[in-house]
Amino acid sequence: MIIKRSIINNKRLLIRQFSLDHNALINSMTTSFQNLHEVSGLPWWALIPITTFTLRSIWTLPLAILQRKRLQKQSELRPIVTAMHPILKLNLAKRVQKAKVEVAKNPENLNLQQLSNITYEQILLLATKEQRKRQKELFRKNHVQIWKNFILPVFQIPLWIIMSITMRDLSGWSTWDNIKNKPLDPSLYNEGILWFQDLTIPDSMHVFPVILGVISLCNIEWTAKTLQLSRLTRKLKYRPTIIDSVFNFSRLSIVFMMAISLYAPASLTVYWICSQFYSLIQNIVMDLVMPINYAPKSRFNLAKNKNPEAIDICK
Repeated sequence: MIIKRSIINNKRLLIRQFSLDHNALINSMTTSFQNLHEVSGLPWWALIPITTFTLRSIWTLPLAILQRKRLQKQSELRPIVTAMHPILKLNLAKRVQKAKVEVAKNPENLNLQQLSNITYEQILLLATKEQRKRQKELFRKNHVQIWKNFILPVFQIPLWIIMSITMRDLSGWSTWDNIKNKPLDPSLYNEGILWFQDLTIPDSMHVFPVILGVISLCNIEWTAKTLQLSRLTRKLKYRPTIIDSVFNFSRLSIVFMMAISLYAPASLTVYWICSQFYSLIQNIVMDLVMPINYAPKSRFNLAKNKNPEAIDICK
């Protein structure tokens, strides 16, 4: 019994040693921000955007470039996958028809009876399953698996959360009563610019929530348009997909963020605006430099005279 208890205690000790203390992480971030502010001598209104752009360029931009290359390769392979479905469906239909002929000659063959009883809807379902299986294998051979598309959000979302909590703590935003909130760095009181001199309180003119909403909506609509132009087939008008649901949820989240920014300190809202603006510029540049299919050609008419057929495919 003593040995078992010591083993359990050692396991608990190991778990505690390897556990991540989020408070320590946030405290280290706030301390780093304050030290950077003192060393650089930059006012907070300039330091927040510069730090945001730097972190995004170091942390998420390389992953975004890798993901765009992966999406380009997936886009090149999708015509092959799309061409598989009618062939698989035709081959399966031929097998069913052949089985019906064989069953008419030999009714005692149970395997052929099951095959001959397959309906048209079942043929479509089986062909779709086989198509997805072959797509998965094709993507795996080319090292562009679908699950790798989630690498960028897995790294980008924690950065956004950590930075948001850091800016909230620096501003001392602990309650909805701005009088009771005390910032960690008093210089936030007077290192704003223009109409937002005090970065510890919300924007009194409510300009920031509007800017945040407009940039976020432009970012979402740009991304949605890019995915729509990269489709190989025309989407049915009244049949929403999972991607449509994700974009609709993202549009609703903009309203939620705008509502919070009405009460959030200006420093936090400035970070949100800078982060959304960086994402918008990044997506535009990616579509220009590393396009997926015909998205930029249709949007900017870059190759209208060189390849008019590419434009017609997108229409």
